Amino acid sequence: METAGTMMIRVSRHSLFLLLILITMLPRLQGQQKDFQTWWELDLHRDLSGGFTLSAELEQRFRNNSLQYDRTLITLAGSYAINSYVDLEAGFRGVAVMDPEQRMQSKFRGHLDATGRYGVAGMDLSLRVRFQYGFDDILYLGYFRLNNLVNRNRLKLEYHLFGTRFNLFGTVESWHLLNDVPSRLTYKMRYSCGLEYSLNFASRFKVRYILEDEFNVAAPLQSHVLLFGYRRDF
Repeated sequence: METAGTMMIRVSRHSLFLLLILITMLPRLQGQQKDFQTWWELDLHRDLSGGFTLSAELEQRFRNNSLQYDRTLITLAGSYAINSYVDLEAGFRGVAVMDPEQRMQSKFRGHLDATGRYGVAGMDLSLRVRFQYGFDDILYLGYFRLNNLVNRNRLKLEYHLFGTRFNLFGTVESWHLLNDVPSRLTYKMRYSCGLEYSLNFASRFKVRYILEDEFNVAAPLQSHVLLFGYRRDF
């Protein structure tokens, strides 16, 4: 009898193959707008009994060469570890964002995740499949954003430097709009690499570089992002 972990690993392999094909087929756009941004992140985690975990994340973003306030994000989530291979998560995000008229607006979003992980050649490979519903920065009516159903797939590879407190990681993530015309189905890719340093068993610092590409939109943006993060486990 196949376990849920075994089934998830097989699904993850097929999803990984499709994601790699998608990456190689994506067009490179000419005349993209470009921006350098900085993001600051505080991540708190609390492990409960029975495989449950609660988390809270506070994030602050700056755009226009990091000189202008963009948004503040607060995310609350709960996850459940089915086994050592598969996690499920549900979460809610609230956002305070500056609109083009320099007025603050509040927006909301919910998400459901399934994450499978597997060890490969001394590295940790994971695939997260997310479905989220709520605000969207791509489609809007005036300054009032429309709610959309979006699928995000993130592939992550981590490697621990033996005998040190450092972890290296890299990610590839794709955005797919599910309630729009087919030509707008895929509209964003995010590539990143980073370094984590563990202060102790409960806290760590993170530095991450992100390259984010938009396409199939009227004014595609290419963002270069430097993220600084701190995580604390309780």
